[in-house]
Amino acid sequence: MKVFELTDRAVLESSIANKRCFACGGAPSTGIGEHVIPKWLQTQCNLFDKRLTLLNGTSIPYRKLTVPCCVDCNTGFLSTIEAGVQPIFHRGSISSDEEKLTLGRWLSKILIGILVKETSLLLDRSKPSSSTIVPPSFIDELQHCHFVMQSARKPTSFRCIHSEYPFSLYAYTVSNPRNNAEFDLSTNLAGQSVSIRIGQLGVIFINDGGFQMEVGPTGPFGLLGAELSRTQFREISARVHYKAALRDATHSYLTFESDESIQIEQLNVRSFSGYLPGSNELQIFRDWNETELSYAMSGYMAVDRSIVFDEAAQVCRTSLIDQQGKLIAEPKP
Repeated sequence: MKVFELTDRAVLESSIANKRCFACGGAPSTGIGEHVIPKWLQTQCNLFDKRLTLLNGTSIPYRKLTVPCCVDCNTGFLSTIEAGVQPIFHRGSISSDEEKLTLGRWLSKILIGILVKETSLLLDRSKPSSSTIVPPSFIDELQHCHFVMQSARKPTSFRCIHSEYPFSLYAYTVSNPRNNAEFDLSTNLAGQSVSIRIGQLGVIFINDGGFQMEVGPTGPFGLLGAELSRTQFREISARVHYKAALRDATHSYLTFESDESIQIEQLNVRSFSGYLPGSNELQIFRDWNETELSYAMSGYMAVDRSIVFDEAAQVCRTSLIDQQGKLIAEPKP
């Protein structure tokens, strides 16, 4: 089967409901499947017994965050993605566009994997008759995310409207990590964004076709590539996650696959809401709302909302820039 046929099969509601391989929809192995957060990372950051919070507010140990996978996918292209990611985080920097694509593929896998796992877990574990946290039919919404991940199977060329690749990706250096075992993970599954930090490298990925790169190629406050504190990285992640949830458009794609290669081309933008009032410009994002942002910042930064929101001015405080718009540097230890 061709890669696009495997993708179509993988996202079928029946494939998800019957616990077929999350990457190709084929028969899964009899083992534990694919670790969404790989074992090398769980070992490096001592994550086995640490827990990920799910959409229903419950949590699961990272060691149990596995999804059905076949041997060919597990030991094949998924293993290739993992092998490409490890030296990037060990080095603590991104050195090429190809490494951006490697990270995009890996973070796509994490987004898909988390949501596939949530299709197998009950919304209310005390009620065996309750529905799953995420319905199996929802995985079809991640078909574009699959395109990014599956592009590791064979040489793929992209022609995109907004950037090199059909996603947005921001990277930052996080200052003064105690070691390469420091770990942060946050997601906005509705906005299809994920932020991860391992040691000194923090990366934020948005499965949006590149819309955030179009409106903000250097990220919030133009800080792309800056050296941030741990608190600042969590704030910038919160801002990107919130922006991801405001997306109000998608793309049309033309895809071509031969036995040797894949071509993916963005054709145009389709807005869900149409044109901005009194304008011939398509609405790409819903309006930004500082009150909504304050709740996102409070949650992602794990601080009381009163710390991040100025009720009198109705704006969010920031740890990122001062009144002159300059990056607030972390005090030297």
